[in-house]
Amino acid sequence: MGQSAQTVALLLLEHIREPFTGPVLSYGLQSLNIKYPGALAIFESLGIRPDPAGMSDTPLPDTVMAFSRVIKLMGLGDLETLDVSDYEGAEIIADLNAPIPPEFRGRYGLIVDGGTMEHVFDLRQGMKNTADMLRPGGRVVHMSPANNYVNHGFVQLSPAFYHEYYTENGFEDVRGILAVQPRAEIANLGWNFLQYDHATMGGANSIFCPEGTQLAVYFTARKTRDSTSDRVPARSYERRLLDGVHLPGNQVVLTHDPATLNVRRIVEPEVHVIPPPHEVVHVGFGSGRAPARIAVED
Repeated sequence: MGQSAQTVALLLLEHIREPFTGPVLSYGLQSLNIKYPGALAIFESLGIRPDPAGMSDTPLPDTVMAFSRVIKLMGLGDLETLDVSDYEGAEIIADLNAPIPPEFRGRYGLIVDGGTMEHVFDLRQGMKNTADMLRPGGRVVHMSPANNYVNHGFVQLSPAFYHEYYTENGFEDVRGILAVQPRAEIANLGWNFLQYDHATMGGANSIFCPEGTQLAVYFTARKTRDSTSDRVPARSYERRLLDGVHLPGNQVVLTHDPATLNVRRIVEPEVHVIPPPHEVVHVGFGSGRAPARIAVED
């Protein structure tokens, strides 16, 4: 799995909105394509003072920053990783397709799924394990492929999948963002971000993108003391239809715009253009390629 400047910025923006707490678990070893000065530039641009614990052994400027250091710079301590094998040196060897060992239940304040859930064949068990390993008040962050990622994993995950599971199981602050990405130079160009509004977008017949664009889902949720992990949701869209609520069908097309970083949301028969996102930071990857631009909605 890998993280980019864009996904690190999303994680930090969520940390600003409501600070994360540890301990922190990552599914798999998260690689980064950001060198040390570029990663620090993201912190600086967002007004976050790096925790001194992450600066104690400053690496050389041309060193690619480890995701574990990002977590330390956020003030969240040491990062633990979970994987199905010890191939990449994970501290915890476990298969998310099977029930997690009891000693890991209620252990973590933050779980980062940076691209694992789509590779878990038993999605129901994988989600239950995630919910079980969080402590009350703990939060999960998912970053998953949604469209034009065929055969990247077993599935492409709709935002409704995460929304319905976490709301059905009593989680709070369930929030989603659609990342509209260029298919070429995905790690080196800016992305568009669109807040996922389940009330208006959860009943769409389809959310898709044209050639040259791909979609990913960024989702967060907070566990409460009353949250469960084993409730299987039915889609609220179908429940509302059965209750006699009129829900007009629609299609949403999201097109990546590399020039303005606008997101064009097209709802037939009307056309709506979302205002330009707020530009957060320019980050160079130190790879000889052009710097990337990160943007989020105001």
